[in-house]
Amino acid sequence: MPTGVVTSLVGAVFLIVMAARAKDTAAAAPAVRLRIRSNTVFVVTTATLAAVLIGLVIAAVLIGDSKLLLGDVVNWAQGRADRTVSFVLDTRVPRVTAALLTGAALALAGTLIQAVTRNPLAEPGVLGVTNGAAVGAVLLVTTVPVAGSWSIAAGAFAGAAVSSVLVFGLAARGGFQQNRLVLVGFGVATGATAVISLLIILTDPFNATKALTWLAGSTYGRTLPDVVPLAIVLTVGLVVALVRHTELDLVSLDEDTPRLLGLALGRGRLAFLVLGVLLSATAVAAAGTIGFVGLVAPHAARALVGRRHVRVVPVAVLLGAILVCAADLLGRAVIAPAQLGAGLMTAVIGTPYFLYLLVRGRR
Repeated sequence: MPTGVVTSLVGAVFLIVMAARAKDTAAAAPAVRLRIRSNTVFVVTTATLAAVLIGLVIAAVLIGDSKLLLGDVVNWAQGRADRTVSFVLDTRVPRVTAALLTGAALALAGTLIQAVTRNPLAEPGVLGVTNGAAVGAVLLVTTVPVAGSWSIAAGAFAGAAVSSVLVFGLAARGGFQQNRLVLVGFGVATGATAVISLLIILTDPFNATKALTWLAGSTYGRTLPDVVPLAIVLTVGLVVALVRHTELDLVSLDEDTPRLLGLALGRGRLAFLVLGVLLSATAVAAAGTIGFVGLVAPHAARALVGRRHVRVVPVAVLLGAILVCAADLLGRAVIAPAQLGAGLMTAVIGTPYFLYLLVRGRR
């Protein structure tokens, strides 16, 4: 066992224990300022984002190592394309679909987790949920090479469930304080990364290469059946979030208001967290580990249309889909025919934004 893996595991356990025991030193959160936006702002913003997404999808389908025309896509949809065009689109369309659904799912998961924890830094990647899902998925990818999309999704959900129980269970003492939640999540993420490294080292080199490609947040090799679990979970998540948007608004305010209005706060929180974990796990199973989407998209959505979740949810989902689709397109086109994983491209955007939010929160 490599020395780095051992030190990472020991350091992760030490960090989690110290973070759980330490008193949170973050300043009390200021009163929430409810930004009131007009219906016109919401409609214009949503329509603009939808138009951008449609244009981006068209570009993603046409641009890559092989350039296509819209007529080629029409012929392919009608079953009249030649063999070369059919091969390109049969592999490219599922990749674009996986990128769209993954971005939307991660953005929705981040919106739910930030609302429940009332923490602007909370998102699946920062809190270790994504890394935990990656452990479960990599375990199947490296040990059961013939595992299908449903099996990988189940493994990812199991890993995400274990990591989320650790993070939220240890950070719940005294409320989901900013420092404790982020530190515990970082510790769990570090430990999960060490476990992933160990699995890759101990496995067959061929399976290790597949796992590394998948960990980079790549949509390479995805097929339409691979994204079916994600499409189902995302549909359910959107319906639940929009139907229960008032409950999300109340949960995100404070501890007392929901109880005064007769809301079962603990049960509601748990339901939203489970849904967020399920969204993150299926997104990881579909496109690997893509970080920071769940952090950036909800923040940008609230800045654009205010804090009401009936507006935040659709705008955040559109922004997440745009971000991951653009990252996947750039990763396929910048150094074509070689490729960069979408997760690497989103990290370029997300890391500075996370640091900015952290510094602003400390001020």
